[in-house]
Amino acid sequence: MTSQPPVKFNVRINQYRYGYADLQRVWLEADRLGYYSASLFDLLNTDALECWTTLTALLAQTQSIRAVPMVLANPYRHPALLAKMAATLDVISGGRITLGIGAGGSGSDTRASGLPWASTRQRCAMLEESVSLIRRLWTEPSVDFEGGFYRVAGASIQPKPVQQPTPPILVGGHGRRYVLPAIGRSGDIANVGNNDTLDDHRRHQGIVHRAAEAAGRDPSAIEWTHNGDCVIAATQREYDALVARLAERAGMPVAEYRARRLHNTLSGTPEQVAERISEYVEFGIRYFFVVFPDPAPSETLGLFAEEVMARFN
Repeated sequence: MTSQPPVKFNVRINQYRYGYADLQRVWLEADRLGYYSASLFDLLNTDALECWTTLTALLAQTQSIRAVPMVLANPYRHPALLAKMAATLDVISGGRITLGIGAGGSGSDTRASGLPWASTRQRCAMLEESVSLIRRLWTEPSVDFEGGFYRVAGASIQPKPVQQPTPPILVGGHGRRYVLPAIGRSGDIANVGNNDTLDDHRRHQGIVHRAAEAAGRDPSAIEWTHNGDCVIAATQREYDALVARLAERAGMPVAEYRARRLHNTLSGTPEQVAERISEYVEFGIRYFFVVFPDPAPSETLGLFAEEVMARFN
């Protein structure tokens, strides 16, 4: 009987208005508690520390946790530069980088930063070309490339990444017409949607898998992930009190907060959260990107690790 791969958990962080001390605390605790990975988002024109610089600092202070930018906006960095950045960080961290990349989802952020903003169709084509070039730069001694959007001549990335044949590439996004097919043609890991139901996953997987097959790829080789918000407390009474506090902070009645913010999330007591995760595991998902209330409290990180993660591994 073939053994199943482990169930993995990522602490997904929106570092908007996070101080570095909070980020450092969350990452060090997640590393100690055995979370597989942690992530930061990538926006330039916002009150947040820049993604790649901060990931580099955090990897230097941790031992085993992986870093996953969620996700780098492809228009912000030329693929030859990004290939060098990722290879360098992979070497420095001992092979702990997953390259998360997307077509770029914020026109206002891109334009405010003085960068060109193309149509969704063109941005997805650029994304696929970028991923293809990055893979070649990671694996070939020298690359000549002339595509529709990018060109390099005699480009060489040295040293090569530690991870062989390459660091995994996670491609993230939501659009069914262009983004999901691009994931099927280019991604090692697919990251789609937020708080998706199983039916949502089935629909999205169908689009990704058909595109993969048409490109001559094995759809089963693409790792599927789930993004889930998580509000968790040790007992039902403590959970209800926590939800009431969060609703008050959001300026909503509790019933409205539950309906708008907690529907189909990974929330409840540890037993309830584990039951929800089990439904996705039975579907075939074994990598969960968990979004805790920011900044993630130490007690929450510990409770989830000890009472939920431990049930699966």
